Amino acid sequence: MKTVKSRLNKALALAIAASAISLTACEKNNVQAPESQSVAKQTPVAKVTRQQSESLYEDYAKMRAQQVSDVSYNLQVRLDNKNEHFSGVTDISFDLVDNNQNDLTIDFEMGTVNSVKVNGKAVSFTYEKWFITIPAAELAPGKNVVSVDYQRPYSTDGSGLHRFVDPENGEVYLYTDFEPYDANRLFPHFDQPDLKATYTMQVTAPKSWQVISAARENNIEAQGENNLWHFPETAKFSSYIFSLHAGNYAVWEDDYEGMKLRLFARQSLAEYVKTEEWFKPTKQSFKFFNEYFEVPYPFGKYDQIVAPDFNAGAMENVAAVTFNEGYIARGEKSTRAKMRLANVIAHEMAHMWFGNLVTMRWWNGLWLNESFATYMANLEVNEASDFDNAWDVFYSGTKQWAYRSDDSVNTHAIELPVESTGTALTNFDGITYGKGASVLKQLPYYLGEENFRVGVSNYLKKFSYKNTELDDFIGELGKAAGKDMTQWTQDWLYNAGLNTIKVNYQCSDNKISQFSIEQTATEDYPTLREQRVQVGLYNFADNSMSLTKAIPVTYKGANTEVKDAIGQSCPDMVYPNEADWGFVKVDLDDKSLAAVEKHINAVESTTMRLMLWQSLSDSVRDANLAADKFVHFAIANIEGETDYNVVSKIAGSLTTALRYLTTATRLGQNDYADLYREVEDLYLRLLEKAEAKSDFQKLWYSRYVSMSKSDKHLKNLLDILQGEKSYAGLTIDQDKRWNILAQLNRYQHGNYQALLETEKTKDNSDSGVKSAIYAEVLRPEADVKAKWFDVVVNNPDKLKLSTLRYIMWGLFPAEQSQLEAPYKARILAHIPQLNAGSDLGLLSAFTGAMLPTECTVESEAELAKLVVEYKDMKAQALKSVKAQHQNVSRCVKALKLLK
Repeated sequence: MKTVKSRLNKALALAIAASAISLTACEKNNVQAPESQSVAKQTPVAKVTRQQSESLYEDYAKMRAQQVSDVSYNLQVRLDNKNEHFSGVTDISFDLVDNNQNDLTIDFEMGTVNSVKVNGKAVSFTYEKWFITIPAAELAPGKNVVSVDYQRPYSTDGSGLHRFVDPENGEVYLYTDFEPYDANRLFPHFDQPDLKATYTMQVTAPKSWQVISAARENNIEAQGENNLWHFPETAKFSSYIFSLHAGNYAVWEDDYEGMKLRLFARQSLAEYVKTEEWFKPTKQSFKFFNEYFEVPYPFGKYDQIVAPDFNAGAMENVAAVTFNEGYIARGEKSTRAKMRLANVIAHEMAHMWFGNLVTMRWWNGLWLNESFATYMANLEVNEASDFDNAWDVFYSGTKQWAYRSDDSVNTHAIELPVESTGTALTNFDGITYGKGASVLKQLPYYLGEENFRVGVSNYLKKFSYKNTELDDFIGELGKAAGKDMTQWTQDWLYNAGLNTIKVNYQCSDNKISQFSIEQTATEDYPTLREQRVQVGLYNFADNSMSLTKAIPVTYKGANTEVKDAIGQSCPDMVYPNEADWGFVKVDLDDKSLAAVEKHINAVESTTMRLMLWQSLSDSVRDANLAADKFVHFAIANIEGETDYNVVSKIAGSLTTALRYLTTATRLGQNDYADLYREVEDLYLRLLEKAEAKSDFQKLWYSRYVSMSKSDKHLKNLLDILQGEKSYAGLTIDQDKRWNILAQLNRYQHGNYQALLETEKTKDNSDSGVKSAIYAEVLRPEADVKAKWFDVVVNNPDKLKLSTLRYIMWGLFPAEQSQLEAPYKARILAHIPQLNAGSDLGLLSAFTGAMLPTECTVESEAELAKLVVEYKDMKAQALKSVKAQHQNVSRCVKALKLLK
C-alpha cells in the first residue's frame, strides 16, 4: 500500500493511505517471462526509441519485456554512516531475444556510472541522467551478464534509498521506497513490474547496523569496522517491492507457527514501541489470509520496519514492510488509532499475495493491488481482529474518500490507460483505493461470498509468480460464480462516475402499494449501473426508530420495481442502501428526511445513524443544506449520540460546516463568531464530561484544541500547557504540547514566542524539530512568512521533502489570505519552474498546498483560467488546480445559501 503515498498529513490522517490505478481494456499483452520467451524469439521486436524523461513509458516497457527475459540480479552495495552517497556493483543476468535491433537501456536515475561490462568485457555506453544505453551491437543473443559499477547520492525525498540522520543522537538510518519507479535509485536494472527477477545481495555496512531485505541473511562476515552481509537468492518478484533497509535499528522478535517475525524502529523511538500493537494483529492477519486464500505465505520470513521521513502510510516490500513513524505514538493511543494500525498491517500483508506473488503487468493494474488489499484488510479486521465495527470505520473513512473522489472533477475510471510511471503517481487516490475497495466489497453480495473467495483463491494459485491483466482476475471470479461479468466490468471498472438512488413509494391502508428505486447519473458520467443492495424499512414506536424489514434487491437502469416491498407496513423512514452493501449516493425522500430531522438519535442502528449523518454532511457540501442550519442541528443532537464512530462523524462534519461560516465571517458576508464560540464551548463541555481515559475524552480533547481560537479558550489551552489545568486520565504528552503551541502561535496568544523557544530545548527529536517549524510558520507575521517562503522556494538549507511539507502546510492558513497576497505572483511563477524539473514529489506537494485560493467569485474565475493554462502541464500540477477550482466553486455556492 503506498498508503496514500500519498498520502500523509501532519496527523497521519492519510495514514493510509495509501496507491494506484488500473488495467487497460484495449491492449492485451500478457507478457510473462520466461514462458513468453519462445514466442518473442519467433517474432521480431519492433524498433522503439526511448524518450528522454524521468518517467518510463508503457510503449517502451512493452518492447523491453519482449527484448529481455529470465532476469536475475546480484547486488553488491557499500554503505557507511559518514558520506552522503553510496556505491555498488550490479550484475544483471538475462536472456536477449534473437535478432535484437534495439539498444538496451538500463534504468538508473541521477547517479554516476563508473563502468559497464558485458559478459566480462568493457563496452561503450551512454548515460544521460535517467538511464544507461548499451548499443545493440555490444550484446549477444541468448544469455548475457551486464555489470555496472556505480555511485549515487542518497535520496532526501523519501524515495529510492533515503538517508535520515536522527537529530537526537546522530544515528544514520537508511530505508528504501520504490513504488512505482524508484528502485532504479538504488541499483541499475529493468525497473518495470513485468520483468520479474530473483535477487542475491551482499551489503557492506557499519558493524552496529542491522541490514534488512526481502530474504533473511545467511551469513555475516566481520571486515574491520564493517560487516559484510550475505543475502541468498530470493523468489521471483518485481523490483518495486525489493528493499534494502539499514541502520542501528532496535529490533524485537516474535514467532508465528515457526516463522520469524521481526519489528524494527530507530533507537530514539524504541521506548515508545508497544510490541503487542504490532505482533498480535500480524499473527491474526497471517491466520486469516492463509485460510482465506488457501495459498501459504510464500516468502519465508516477515519483517516490519518503522521508517523515518516515510512519505506514505506503509509499503508492501516483499517480507520487509515499511511503516510511517506516525504509527508509534509518544502518548496513549485511542482505540481507533490502534485499529488503524491493525488495518494497515493487514493491508500490507494482503499485498504479499495480491501484488507481490501475483503482480499486474503494468501500472494501470495498480488499482487492483490497492483496492484488493484495502478490501481484504477491512474484511480481516472485521472477522479476525479484536476490534468492533470495522465496516462502520471503513464507511466513514475510506468509502467517503471514494465518494468525494468520484464526485470530483478529477474522477476517472477505476480501470484506465496509464501512459507512464509519472502518470501512475497521480493515481494514488480515492478511486484507486476507496472506490475500488468499495466495488470489491459489493461483489460478495452480487456473486455470493464463497464464490468470491474461491475465485480469488483460484486466481492466486493459477498466476503465482506471474503478471496478470484485469481479465485474468475477473475471469476467475466469473468462473467461480458461473456468471458473465462482462457488463459488470464495463459499468463499474471502465466507466467513471457516482450514481444516486432514491425511493418512490405509495401506501394504502398503512401498507405499501407501490415501491421503486430510481437511479440517476450525472450528465458528464451517464452510466446507470447494476448492483445488489438492501432496502431498509424503518418505523418509529416507543421512542425508537427500528428496522422493520430489510429487502435485498438487485436494481439496474433508471427504475426498478421492488415487488417484495408490496404489502409491507408503511414505513416512517426508508433507506435504500441498508447496511451499506452498495456503492451509491442516497437521496432521501421527503418523508424520510423529515423523520431524520425529528428522530435521528432514536434510530436504533448505529450504522444507519452514521449513514444519515453522512447524508446531511453531503448536503452541506453539495450546497443543498445551509451550513449554519447543519451546525445548529449538530449542536442540538450531538450530546444525545452515544456511539464513538457516529460522534466522530458529526464532529468531522461540524468542522467542515464551520469552515464555510468562518469564511463568510472573514469576507464580511455574515458574522458567525457567536455560533463558532458556541461550538468551542460545546467541545469544552464534552471534554469535561468525558469519562477519564476513554476514547471520547481523547476525541474531545483533540477537537477542542484544534477548534480553539477565541481568547477564552486559548487561555484555557495555555493553562493546560503550563499544568495549571488538567483532566483526570488525560496525559498531556509531548505531541499534545506541540499541538497546543501550534494554536497559540497561530493566534499569537500569550507569550507564544518564548513558549516555543522553551519547548524546542525540551524536544529535539525529529518530530519535535518539525513541529517547532510548523508552529513558527503558522504565525501571522510578515517576516516569518518571508523567511519560510524563501526556504520553500529556494531551500538554502537543503531540507528534506518531509520537512518542506510541514512548512507548506503552515504558511498560509485560510484566515491569513492578506499575508498570502504579496506572494501570489511568485507562487504562480514557481509552479511552471517545478513543472519543468523532474521532482514530481515536490511539484505535487507545492501545487497541492500552495495554490492561492479564496472563496470568492473572483478567485473562482482566476482558477478557471489556470485550469486552461495548466492543461499541458504534468498531471500533478493540473489535477491540483482543477481540484482547487472545484473546491472554491463549491464554497461559493455554499456561501450563497447563508442568510
